Amino acid sequence: MKNKWLGFACLLPLLSGCNDAHSSISASSDTVSKQQIDTIITNINKLYPDASTELKQNALNTAVRAIENLVFVKGGSFEMGDFGAPCEIPSGTRERIDWSPDAQCLTSFSSVETGADHLHQVTLNSYSISKYETTFIDMEWMRKINDLPVAEDNINDRTIITRDSNAYKKLIESKKYSAARSKSWQETKDYCQWLNDMTALPFDLPTEAQWEYAARNRGEKLYFATNTGYLQYKNGQYKDLSNSGLYTHYTESEVNASTDLERFVGQLPANPLGIYGMSNNISEWVNDWYSPIYYKESLKNNPKGPKSGTMKVMRDGGNITTFDRLPTKPIQDGYYPSNSFRCSLQLNKPIISL
Repeated sequence: MKNKWLGFACLLPLLSGCNDAHSSISASSDTVSKQQIDTIITNINKLYPDASTELKQNALNTAVRAIENLVFVKGGSFEMGDFGAPCEIPSGTRERIDWSPDAQCLTSFSSVETGADHLHQVTLNSYSISKYETTFIDMEWMRKINDLPVAEDNINDRTIITRDSNAYKKLIESKKYSAARSKSWQETKDYCQWLNDMTALPFDLPTEAQWEYAARNRGEKLYFATNTGYLQYKNGQYKDLSNSGLYTHYTESEVNASTDLERFVGQLPANPLGIYGMSNNISEWVNDWYSPIYYKESLKNNPKGPKSGTMKVMRDGGNITTFDRLPTKPIQDGYYPSNSFRCSLQLNKPIISL
């Protein structure tokens, strides 16, 4: 597996001279300051005085990695929602759409039902967002040090996998770097809050507007959050208008999407901002409550969704666009591999400048 995202080379434990000599854990990083790392160590020792050195070290590594993986997104204004598409797509496939000002049709069948058809102006402050979905192993270190059960269940009967089982051993071996599974919105919120507690930085789930703005490369009219704005499947084809309208297949090097779930985060190419997995069939929780009429009453500046509701919003999913909204019950009946999340940093300047 590629390990470009992990940064383990700068997270080796017990490096001499890296941190407080009185601490049993340590880390170094090319992007996270020694002062910030010392803050994390202090918070870990304060909150988990009786935890083992191994658990503390894994918590430290996870918190430092969360900061390293942040992508700064410069704020700005954009039109949020279904910005329309040609009624007849020249490429002959929904996976390859180019927007034009004379677009006359809605892009998604669900836009009217979910309220995404109400295109509205939104202005966001700058923020940062994780370039990857949270991984199973990072979620596990957080849950283990807090004496919480594994965020995974047996598919047959939905009983939670225990840490002393063979199933857990196989899980660690095979799903360590897969996107973390989540049974409820609150579990994802708690994880981001835990990063907040570890780092003393304002980590949280991204708002719905922040998620869409980042997926669309700071609000560009892009239908999919890939390196090209298209979903380019293996053996996928499209009408090449520069070649007499004949169908052309994507080459192996052009593939940027899959009909399967990614085996590990960062498996497919990132979007132009350097963010991975925002069009990878794995739905992501965001902070907002859901309302089908919210876009009609949304604040223009930094909207955060309705104050309450019965459903939460998820984004991404199977072959849906960057603006599709998925109203979702905040508590599910199991840990499904298609439900995950990523955290954001609600700070209007790059963390590296602190």
